[in-house]
Amino acid sequence: MQYSKFLDNRGLLGIMRRACNCVDSRLLDHGFRTSFLVGRMLEKLGGYSGEEKRDICILGLLHDIGAYKTDEISSLLNFDTGDVLGHSTYGYLFVKHFTPLKGMAEAVLFHHTPWDRLETMDGVDRQIKRIAQLIYIADRMDIYMTLGKRNYSELAGKLKEKENHYFQSELTAVMEAVLKDLSTDGRVEYDYEADRDFQHLLYEIPFTEMEIQEYLETVIYTIDFRSNHTVNHTITTTSISYELAKLWGLTEQEQENVVCGALLHDVGKIAVPVEILEFPGRLSPQAMKVMRTHVELAGHILGDAVDETVLRIAMRHHEKLDGSGYPAGLHEADLTIPERIVAVADIVSALAGTRSYKEAYGRDRVIGIMEASVRDGLIDGAIVSLMAEHYDEIMERTRQRCKPVVEVYKNIREEHEQLLEQYR
Repeated sequence: MQYSKFLDNRGLLGIMRRACNCVDSRLLDHGFRTSFLVGRMLEKLGGYSGEEKRDICILGLLHDIGAYKTDEISSLLNFDTGDVLGHSTYGYLFVKHFTPLKGMAEAVLFHHTPWDRLETMDGVDRQIKRIAQLIYIADRMDIYMTLGKRNYSELAGKLKEKENHYFQSELTAVMEAVLKDLSTDGRVEYDYEADRDFQHLLYEIPFTEMEIQEYLETVIYTIDFRSNHTVNHTITTTSISYELAKLWGLTEQEQENVVCGALLHDVGKIAVPVEILEFPGRLSPQAMKVMRTHVELAGHILGDAVDETVLRIAMRHHEKLDGSGYPAGLHEADLTIPERIVAVADIVSALAGTRSYKEAYGRDRVIGIMEASVRDGLIDGAIVSLMAEHYDEIMERTRQRCKPVVEVYKNIREEHEQLLEQYR
């Protein structure tokens, strides 16, 4: 299933940025600001290639990804955080299993570990320790500045106060030099959006096609990572969509559009509270209203980063042929075959998978519900007939595609508990 050709660095990182910002406004662009400060420190240190600096900066961007799985965000907004190992371990596991940055994942695990402890840890690579400290110092300085501390002398004093215990002295000096460069009349200010060097680092050192594909999957896994009941819904929907697109005889380009649209169709759910995603029963009208916002949020997150055809596929998976769907209330004449395919695949995936309020349904029940929807004029009958005819082979191929991801998700919780026990 191919889809990477639709995105470049700017589009991909824009999606990642907007998706993470939607989860919790309290961390709005914190990852990008941390990444910027890390990049400035790397420039001071020297000795890194452009690709290495880019990748370390992206790790800085993603360093708090585990916070979306825990209740530690409030603690992270204080300079002295207390115990926040939970988000560090989840973040490490996420980066390790779901990003191209696997080789540096341990730096996320240790990005809140004080230097006097990290320095003496056996079995941790020296370079990992350095990257962890780079992120830790940049992260804490950004939080300190968001608390209103912009005076250079005050920031430098805070660094000195934490030197040797929290922060390695060499890197403390590097950050102090960075802050001095960014200060005007004793006040530290910077516009990372307009910083030419930072823009070059992130956007003009191109990802490989494989990296683009992996980072796009990173965004998708971020959604499913938040809820135990959606861990393979996106991949299942994408696989079913792909199989139906092939059986329908769509061109290779159309198949790629379907795959990309299906992969991104639920990206807006990253902003839906987990208690709604996992509510064990029928949602209230108010909760359903919140749930339905995920489609329009997907439009915001994707922006102009993807092709317009792909965007429509992603945003029309809840439209119905009779005009009763959402968000736009479109009718049959408005909906293309690729859009209808993803709508059918999304329903099959939901019915055949577990949810907080239901067990997985078997073939006959899934097909029965789909055929009832066809009779009600909601979804495309020809696509449903194709699904029914090839149900077993489609679902078996889908099961094989999903199996590795499902196994990883099953193991993450156990690994998380082991890490907490090891490092607390």
